[in-house]
Amino acid sequence: MVLFFLCLANTTFAQKSPQNNSEFEVGGAIAGAEALYYGFYSRYSVPITKTNHYLKAGIGLTAYFDFKGESTNQAYLKDDIDMRIIPYFYLGYNFTFNRFDVSLELPIGTSIAITKGTLVNENIGFERTYSNAEFLWHYGLALSTKYSINNKNKVGLYGFMPLVKDLAWTSPMTGIGWTIKLGDE
Repeated sequence: MVLFFLCLANTTFAQKSPQNNSEFEVGGAIAGAEALYYGFYSRYSVPITKTNHYLKAGIGLTAYFDFKGESTNQAYLKDDIDMRIIPYFYLGYNFTFNRFDVSLELPIGTSIAITKGTLVNENIGFERTYSNAEFLWHYGLALSTKYSINNKNKVGLYGFMPLVKDLAWTSPMTGIGWTIKLGDE
C-alpha cells in the first residue's frame, strides 16, 4: 500500500514540475569583419536543471564561407575560398517568458580557418597555388532568442560576439534558426 502511494505521489508531482527537454537547433548564419561569410550552424543542448529558468549545456558546430578574394597592395587571391569550421561546447542560462526563451551562453571551442586559392602579383608576373590553415581558440558571448510556435518547434535568432581578436579575424556572427524539442512533453 505504501509503495502504491509513493508511486502515485511521484507520478502526480512529476507531472507538475517543469519539463525542460533536450533541443536540436539548425539555422543559417552570416558573419563578417573584412568580408561577409555565409554558412550554417547546428546546436544540441541539454538542460541541467528543471526549473522554469534553467542552466543548460550543449555542443555546436558552425561553418561559414567567403568566396571573395583577399587583396593587398602587392598581391591578391583569385578563385579562392575562405572558410571557418568551429566546433564548440557551451554553458548557458535560459530565461523562459511564456512563449519566449532568451539564453545567455559562453561558447568555448576551436576555430579552424582555412584559405585556399591562387596568389597573384601582377607587378612581377607571379602566380602560384596558396593554401593556409590556422587553428585558433574560439570563445565569446552568445545570445539566443526563440519563440515557441507549438510544443515541439521554435524559431529564433542567434548572435555570437568574440571576446578576442585573433590572427584570422574572428568576427561577430548572427543567425536565424529552427529548434526542435526532443523527448516527451
